[in-house]
Amino acid sequence: MKVFLLVLVVFLSYMFMRAYYRRHWQDKLQFSLQFSQETSREGEWVSLEEVITNNKAMPLPALKVKFQLSKYMQLEDHDAKKHVTDHYYRNDLFSIGGYKKVIRRIPVMAIKRGPYRVEGIQVVGSDIFFSKQYAYVTDTMHTELLVTPTNYTIGTGDLPFRTMWGDVVSKLKLYEDFSAFAGLRDYQPGDPIQRINWKASARSGDWQVNYYDTTMDKRLHIVLHAERGPMSHEEDLREELLRLGASFSASALGIGQSVSIECNVSGADGGTPLIIPEGSSMGHLTTIEIGLAKIDFETIFDAKKMQQAMRTMAEHGDERGFSAEEERNSTSVLYITYSLRKEFEQRICSRIRTGAPCCLIIIGEKLPELPAELIGCTALWKPKNF
Repeated sequence: MKVFLLVLVVFLSYMFMRAYYRRHWQDKLQFSLQFSQETSREGEWVSLEEVITNNKAMPLPALKVKFQLSKYMQLEDHDAKKHVTDHYYRNDLFSIGGYKKVIRRIPVMAIKRGPYRVEGIQVVGSDIFFSKQYAYVTDTMHTELLVTPTNYTIGTGDLPFRTMWGDVVSKLKLYEDFSAFAGLRDYQPGDPIQRINWKASARSGDWQVNYYDTTMDKRLHIVLHAERGPMSHEEDLREELLRLGASFSASALGIGQSVSIECNVSGADGGTPLIIPEGSSMGHLTTIEIGLAKIDFETIFDAKKMQQAMRTMAEHGDERGFSAEEERNSTSVLYITYSLRKEFEQRICSRIRTGAPCCLIIIGEKLPELPAELIGCTALWKPKNF
Protein backbone atom coordinates (compact mmCIF):
# COMPACT_ATOMS: atom_id res chain seq x y z
CA MET A 1 0.00 0.00 0.00
CA LYS A 2 2.79 2.43 0.89
CA VAL A 3 4.56 1.69 -2.37
CA PHE A 4 1.34 2.32 -4.27
CA LEU A 5 0.82 5.66 -2.49
CA LEU A 6 4.42 6.63 -3.14
CA VAL A 7 4.09 5.83 -6.83
CA LEU A 8 0.79 7.75 -6.92
CA VAL A 9 2.37 10.81 -5.28
CA VAL A 10 5.30 10.72 -7.68
CA PHE A 11 2.96 10.35 -10.66
CA LEU A 12 0.71 13.20 -9.52
CA SER A 13 3.75 15.39 -8.84
CA TYR A 14 5.08 14.56 -12.27
CA MET A 15 1.79 15.42 -13.95
CA PHE A 16 1.43 18.60 -11.88
CA MET A 17 4.93 19.78 -12.74
CA ARG A 18 4.36 19.09 -16.45
CA ALA A 19 1.06 20.98 -16.41
CA TYR A 20 2.53 23.85 -14.39
CA TYR A 21 5.55 24.11 -16.67
CA ARG A 22 3.39 24.02 -19.78
CA ARG A 23 1.34 26.99 -18.52
CA HIS A 24 4.05 29.10 -16.97
CA TRP A 25 7.40 28.42 -18.69
CA GLN A 26 7.01 31.56 -20.82
CA ASP A 27 5.97 33.77 -17.89
CA LYS A 28 8.37 36.67 -17.32
CA LEU A 29 10.76 35.17 -19.85
CA GLN A 30 12.41 37.86 -21.97
CA PHE A 31 14.52 37.17 -25.03
CA SER A 32 16.35 39.44 -27.46
CA LEU A 33 18.61 38.75 -30.42
CA GLN A 34 20.42 41.62 -32.11
CA PHE A 35 23.64 42.62 -33.84
CA SER A 36 26.07 44.74 -31.83
CA GLN A 37 25.99 47.44 -34.55
CA GLU A 38 23.78 48.49 -37.44
CA THR A 39 26.42 48.51 -40.18
CA SER A 40 29.72 46.82 -40.92
CA ARG A 41 31.98 46.24 -43.91
CA GLU A 42 32.61 43.04 -45.81
CA GLY A 43 35.02 40.86 -43.85
CA GLU A 44 34.49 42.73 -40.57
CA TRP A 45 33.62 40.76 -37.42
CA VAL A 46 30.64 41.90 -35.33
CA SER A 47 28.71 40.26 -32.50
CA LEU A 48 25.28 38.69 -32.60
CA GLU A 49 24.04 39.03 -29.04
CA GLU A 50 21.53 36.64 -27.42
CA VAL A 51 20.09 37.92 -24.15
CA ILE A 52 17.73 35.75 -22.04
CA THR A 53 16.20 36.96 -18.76
CA ASN A 54 14.17 34.62 -16.52
CA ASN A 55 12.32 36.86 -14.03
CA LYS A 56 10.63 34.08 -12.07
CA ALA A 57 11.66 31.49 -9.49
CA MET A 58 11.05 28.47 -11.76
CA PRO A 59 14.31 27.41 -13.44
CA LEU A 60 14.55 26.57 -17.14
CA PRO A 61 16.92 23.61 -17.31
CA ALA A 62 17.00 23.30 -21.10
CA LEU A 63 16.13 26.28 -23.25
CA LYS A 64 16.95 26.17 -26.95
CA VAL A 65 17.16 29.18 -29.25
CA LYS A 66 16.91 28.43 -32.96
CA PHE A 67 17.34 30.84 -35.85
CA GLN A 68 18.51 31.12 -39.45
CA LEU A 69 21.38 33.11 -40.93
CA SER A 70 22.35 33.69 -44.55
CA LYS A 71 24.95 31.35 -45.99
CA TYR A 72 27.11 34.46 -46.55
CA MET A 73 27.25 35.05 -42.80
CA GLN A 74 30.24 33.22 -41.34
CA LEU A 75 30.32 32.23 -37.66
CA GLU A 76 33.61 31.98 -35.79
CA ASP A 77 32.81 28.60 -34.26
CA HIS A 78 31.31 27.14 -37.45
CA ASP A 79 33.13 24.62 -39.62
CA ALA A 80 33.68 26.46 -42.90
CA LYS A 81 34.10 23.13 -44.75
CA LYS A 82 30.61 22.02 -43.81
CA HIS A 83 28.12 22.28 -46.66
CA VAL A 84 25.61 25.12 -46.23
CA THR A 85 22.58 25.68 -48.48
CA ASP A 86 20.67 28.97 -48.63
CA HIS A 87 20.68 29.36 -44.84
CA TYR A 88 22.76 28.32 -41.89
CA TYR A 89 20.62 26.95 -39.06
CA ARG A 90 21.78 27.77 -35.55
CA ASN A 91 20.65 25.86 -32.44
CA ASP A 92 21.91 27.23 -29.08
CA LEU A 93 21.24 25.51 -25.76
CA PHE A 94 20.91 27.40 -22.45
CA SER A 95 20.30 26.38 -18.84
CA ILE A 96 19.06 29.29 -16.79
CA GLY A 97 18.01 29.42 -13.15
CA GLY A 98 15.34 31.51 -11.48
CA TYR A 99 15.83 35.26 -11.56
CA LYS A 100 18.88 34.93 -13.81
CA LYS A 101 20.09 36.67 -16.96
CA VAL A 102 22.31 35.09 -19.60
CA ILE A 103 24.16 36.95 -22.37
CA ARG A 104 25.90 35.12 -25.19
CA ARG A 105 27.87 36.92 -27.92
CA ILE A 106 28.46 35.08 -31.17
CA PRO A 107 31.16 36.53 -33.47
CA VAL A 108 29.84 36.71 -37.04
CA MET A 109 31.24 38.07 -40.29
CA ALA A 110 29.52 38.80 -43.60
CA ILE A 111 31.60 37.82 -46.62
CA LYS A 112 29.33 39.72 -49.03
CA ARG A 113 27.79 43.20 -48.87
CA GLY A 114 24.05 43.74 -48.51
CA PRO A 115 21.34 43.68 -45.83
CA TYR A 116 21.20 40.67 -43.49
CA ARG A 117 18.36 39.62 -41.22
CA VAL A 118 18.05 36.92 -38.60
CA GLU A 119 15.04 34.81 -39.52
CA GLY A 120 13.02 31.86 -38.23
CA ILE A 121 13.57 32.69 -34.56
CA GLN A 122 12.19 30.01 -32.20
CA VAL A 123 12.46 29.54 -28.45
CA VAL A 124 12.03 25.95 -27.27
CA GLY A 125 11.79 24.96 -23.57
CA SER A 126 11.92 21.54 -21.88
CA ASP A 127 10.39 20.73 -18.51
CA ILE A 128 12.55 19.64 -15.59
CA PHE A 129 11.99 15.96 -16.52
CA PHE A 130 13.05 16.59 -20.15
CA SER A 131 9.93 14.68 -21.15
CA LYS A 132 8.19 17.38 -23.19
CA GLN A 133 9.23 20.36 -25.30
CA TYR A 134 7.26 23.56 -25.75
CA ALA A 135 8.02 26.13 -28.42
CA TYR A 136 6.92 29.50 -29.65
CA VAL A 137 7.92 31.32 -32.81
CA THR A 138 8.42 35.07 -32.60
CA ASP A 139 7.61 37.09 -35.71
CA THR A 140 7.83 40.48 -33.98
CA MET A 141 11.58 40.48 -33.40
CA HIS A 142 13.63 41.99 -36.22
CA THR A 143 17.36 42.47 -36.24
CA GLU A 144 19.23 43.63 -39.31
CA LEU A 145 22.85 44.27 -40.26
CA LEU A 146 23.72 46.33 -43.32
CA VAL A 147 27.08 45.29 -44.76
CA THR A 148 28.81 47.89 -46.94
CA PRO A 149 31.39 47.18 -49.68
CA THR A 150 35.05 46.72 -48.79
CA ASN A 151 36.89 50.02 -48.77
CA TYR A 152 40.32 49.60 -50.31
CA THR A 153 43.02 51.96 -49.09
CA ILE A 154 43.74 53.54 -52.45
CA GLY A 155 46.65 55.94 -52.46
CA THR A 156 48.23 54.96 -49.16
CA GLY A 157 48.20 51.18 -49.29
CA ASP A 158 50.38 48.75 -51.19
CA LEU A 159 51.98 49.52 -54.55
CA PRO A 160 49.15 48.49 -56.93
CA PHE A 161 46.68 50.75 -55.12
CA ARG A 162 49.11 53.70 -54.94
CA THR A 163 49.85 53.29 -58.64
CA MET A 164 46.15 53.19 -59.50
CA TRP A 165 45.25 56.34 -57.57
CA GLY A 166 48.28 58.19 -58.93
CA ASP A 167 47.34 57.09 -62.44
CA VAL A 168 43.78 58.36 -61.98
CA VAL A 169 44.85 61.69 -60.52
CA SER A 170 47.36 62.27 -63.32
CA LYS A 171 44.64 61.77 -65.93
CA LEU A 172 42.13 64.07 -64.28
CA LYS A 173 42.58 67.69 -65.26
CA LEU A 174 44.81 69.90 -63.11
CA TYR A 175 44.22 73.63 -62.66
CA GLU A 176 46.56 76.37 -61.55
CA ASP A 177 45.71 77.50 -58.04
CA PHE A 178 46.27 81.28 -58.07
CA SER A 179 46.35 81.36 -54.27
CA ALA A 180 49.41 79.07 -54.26
CA PHE A 181 52.34 81.14 -55.63
CA ALA A 182 55.19 78.80 -56.60
CA GLY A 183 57.86 81.14 -58.04
CA LEU A 184 59.13 82.98 -61.10
CA ARG A 185 60.23 81.82 -64.55
CA ASP A 186 61.33 83.40 -67.82
CA TYR A 187 58.67 84.78 -70.09
CA GLN A 188 57.53 82.43 -72.87
CA PRO A 189 55.52 83.33 -75.98
CA GLY A 190 51.84 82.99 -75.19
CA ASP A 191 52.08 83.92 -71.51
CA PRO A 192 49.30 86.41 -70.65
CA ILE A 193 50.47 89.91 -69.79
CA GLN A 194 48.73 89.67 -66.38
CA ARG A 195 51.33 87.06 -65.32
CA ILE A 196 54.30 89.41 -65.77
CA ASN A 197 56.01 90.35 -62.51
CA TRP A 198 57.06 93.94 -63.26
CA LYS A 199 59.28 94.42 -60.21
CA ALA A 200 61.20 91.20 -60.77
CA SER A 201 61.54 91.98 -64.49
CA ALA A 202 62.98 95.43 -63.70
CA ARG A 203 65.53 93.98 -61.29
CA SER A 204 66.73 91.21 -63.60
CA GLY A 205 66.50 93.05 -66.89
CA ASP A 206 64.56 90.12 -68.43
CA TRP A 207 60.85 89.49 -68.54
CA GLN A 208 59.74 87.37 -65.55
CA VAL A 209 56.30 85.82 -65.04
CA ASN A 210 54.62 84.32 -61.97
CA TYR A 211 53.72 80.64 -61.95
CA TYR A 212 51.52 78.75 -59.49
CA ASP A 213 51.05 75.27 -58.11
CA THR A 214 48.43 73.13 -59.75
CA THR A 215 45.51 71.57 -57.99
CA MET A 216 42.92 69.02 -59.02
CA ASP A 217 39.37 70.22 -59.49
CA LYS A 218 37.52 70.15 -56.18
CA ARG A 219 34.59 68.18 -57.59
CA LEU A 220 34.69 64.51 -58.53
CA HIS A 221 31.75 62.73 -60.11
CA ILE A 222 31.96 58.92 -60.11
CA VAL A 223 29.98 56.96 -62.70
CA LEU A 224 29.58 53.23 -61.95
CA HIS A 225 28.43 51.34 -65.03
CA ALA A 226 27.14 47.76 -64.79
CA GLU A 227 26.16 45.40 -67.58
CA ARG A 228 24.10 42.23 -67.64
CA GLY A 229 26.09 39.14 -68.76
CA PRO A 230 26.67 36.47 -69.63
CA MET A 231 30.34 36.77 -68.67
CA SER A 232 32.71 34.87 -66.42
CA HIS A 233 32.91 36.05 -62.81
CA GLU A 234 29.90 38.31 -63.45
CA GLU A 235 28.81 38.51 -59.80
CA ASP A 236 32.38 39.12 -58.62
CA LEU A 237 32.85 41.88 -61.21
CA ARG A 238 29.67 43.62 -60.04
CA GLU A 239 30.74 43.54 -56.43
CA GLU A 240 34.21 44.84 -57.33
CA LEU A 241 32.53 47.72 -59.18
CA LEU A 242 30.79 48.80 -55.96
CA ARG A 243 33.96 48.35 -53.90
CA LEU A 244 35.84 50.68 -56.22
CA GLY A 245 33.02 53.22 -56.03
CA ALA A 246 33.30 53.28 -52.25
CA SER A 247 37.11 53.23 -52.27
CA PHE A 248 37.67 56.09 -54.72
CA SER A 249 34.97 58.11 -52.93
CA ALA A 250 36.86 57.69 -49.65
CA SER A 251 40.19 58.66 -51.24
CA ALA A 252 38.75 61.74 -52.94
CA LEU A 253 36.96 62.91 -49.80
CA GLY A 254 40.19 62.34 -47.88
CA ILE A 255 42.08 64.88 -50.05
CA GLY A 256 39.34 67.50 -49.80
CA GLN A 257 37.28 66.89 -52.93
CA SER A 258 33.50 66.87 -52.96
CA VAL A 259 32.06 63.69 -54.45
CA SER A 260 28.85 62.79 -56.24
CA ILE A 261 28.07 59.34 -57.57
CA GLU A 262 25.69 57.66 -59.96
CA CYS A 263 25.14 54.02 -60.84
CA ASN A 264 22.91 52.58 -63.56
CA VAL A 265 21.50 50.02 -61.13
CA SER A 266 18.40 50.24 -58.96
CA GLY A 267 18.98 51.52 -55.47
CA ALA A 268 17.06 50.83 -52.26
CA ASP A 269 13.68 51.78 -53.78
CA GLY A 270 14.15 49.30 -56.62
CA GLY A 271 12.67 51.57 -59.29
CA THR A 272 15.22 54.31 -59.93
CA PRO A 273 18.98 54.34 -60.46
CA LEU A 274 21.24 55.11 -57.55
CA ILE A 275 22.17 58.81 -57.62
CA ILE A 276 23.87 60.49 -54.66
CA PRO A 277 24.33 64.28 -54.89
CA GLU A 278 27.55 66.11 -54.12
CA GLY A 279 28.97 66.16 -50.61
CA SER A 280 32.37 66.80 -49.08
CA SER A 281 32.27 65.58 -45.46
CA MET A 282 33.43 62.15 -44.33
CA GLY A 283 29.83 61.64 -43.22
CA HIS A 284 29.00 61.79 -46.92
CA LEU A 285 31.08 58.64 -47.32
CA THR A 286 28.65 56.83 -45.03
CA THR A 287 25.77 57.93 -47.28
CA ILE A 288 27.61 56.59 -50.33
CA GLU A 289 28.53 53.28 -48.68
CA ILE A 290 24.96 52.69 -47.47
CA GLY A 291 23.57 53.50 -50.92
CA LEU A 292 25.96 51.03 -52.55
CA ALA A 293 25.23 48.38 -49.91
CA LYS A 294 21.51 48.39 -50.76
CA ILE A 295 21.95 47.88 -54.51
CA ASP A 296 20.29 44.66 -55.67
CA PHE A 297 21.15 44.49 -59.41
CA GLU A 298 17.55 43.51 -60.20
CA THR A 299 17.24 46.45 -62.61
CA ILE A 300 20.14 47.57 -64.78
CA PHE A 301 19.47 50.69 -66.86
CA ASP A 302 20.94 51.08 -70.33
CA ALA A 303 21.92 54.56 -71.54
CA LYS A 304 18.46 55.41 -72.86
CA LYS A 305 16.59 54.17 -69.78
CA MET A 306 19.12 55.91 -67.56
CA GLN A 307 18.40 59.26 -69.22
CA GLN A 308 14.64 58.67 -68.97
CA ALA A 309 14.88 57.78 -65.27
CA MET A 310 16.95 60.87 -64.49
CA ARG A 311 14.60 63.09 -66.49
CA THR A 312 11.60 61.67 -64.61
CA MET A 313 13.31 62.31 -61.27
CA ALA A 314 14.03 65.92 -62.26
CA GLU A 315 10.42 66.46 -63.39
CA HIS A 316 9.19 65.29 -59.98
CA GLY A 317 11.45 67.77 -58.21
CA ASP A 318 14.06 65.27 -57.10
CA GLU A 319 17.35 67.17 -56.95
CA ARG A 320 19.23 63.94 -57.65
CA GLY A 321 17.75 63.76 -61.15
CA PHE A 322 20.79 65.20 -62.88
CA SER A 323 24.25 64.16 -63.86
CA ALA A 324 27.08 66.27 -62.44
CA GLU A 325 28.96 65.17 -65.53
CA GLU A 326 26.53 67.15 -67.69
CA GLU A 327 25.92 70.06 -65.33
CA ARG A 328 29.55 71.15 -64.80
CA ASN A 329 32.10 70.89 -67.56
CA SER A 330 34.91 71.53 -65.05
CA THR A 331 33.96 68.63 -62.77
CA SER A 332 36.37 65.70 -62.94
CA VAL A 333 34.53 62.51 -63.90
CA LEU A 334 35.76 59.03 -63.05
CA TYR A 335 34.08 56.27 -65.06
CA ILE A 336 34.33 52.71 -63.71
CA THR A 337 33.06 49.62 -65.53
CA TYR A 338 33.83 45.95 -66.14
CA SER A 339 32.32 45.81 -69.64
CA LEU A 340 32.99 48.60 -72.11
CA ARG A 341 29.91 48.45 -74.34
CA LYS A 342 29.50 50.76 -77.32
CA GLU A 343 26.95 53.09 -75.72
CA PHE A 344 29.08 53.68 -72.65
CA GLU A 345 32.22 54.10 -74.76
CA GLN A 346 30.49 56.80 -76.84
CA ARG A 347 29.43 58.63 -73.66
CA ILE A 348 33.03 58.86 -72.47
CA CYS A 349 34.37 59.85 -75.89
CA SER A 350 31.78 62.64 -76.11
CA ARG A 351 33.09 64.10 -72.87
CA ILE A 352 36.71 63.79 -73.97
CA ARG A 353 35.94 65.77 -77.14
CA THR A 354 34.76 68.70 -75.02
CA GLY A 355 38.16 68.86 -73.33
CA ALA A 356 36.54 68.13 -69.96
CA PRO A 357 38.56 66.19 -67.34
CA CYS A 358 37.80 62.49 -67.12
CA CYS A 359 39.33 59.06 -66.58
CA LEU A 360 38.14 55.50 -67.23
CA ILE A 361 38.87 52.42 -65.10
CA ILE A 362 38.14 48.99 -66.54
CA ILE A 363 37.95 46.04 -64.13
CA GLY A 364 39.39 42.82 -65.50
CA GLU A 365 42.49 40.85 -66.45
CA LYS A 366 43.45 42.97 -69.45
CA LEU A 367 42.28 46.03 -71.35
CA PRO A 368 40.02 45.47 -74.35
CA GLU A 369 40.75 47.05 -77.71
CA LEU A 370 40.23 50.79 -77.20
CA PRO A 371 39.57 53.67 -79.58
CA ALA A 372 42.41 56.15 -79.84
CA GLU A 373 40.51 58.72 -77.75
CA LEU A 374 40.43 56.44 -74.70
CA ILE A 375 43.98 55.10 -74.74
CA GLY A 376 45.48 58.05 -72.90
CA CYS A 377 42.88 58.21 -70.13
CA THR A 378 42.19 54.56 -69.33
CA ALA A 379 43.56 52.49 -66.46
CA LEU A 380 43.18 48.77 -65.69
CA TRP A 381 42.12 47.42 -62.30
CA LYS A 382 43.03 43.77 -61.70
CA PRO A 383 40.97 42.34 -58.81
CA LYS A 384 43.05 40.39 -56.31
CA ASN A 385 40.51 37.61 -55.79
CA PHE A 386 40.15 36.56 -59.45
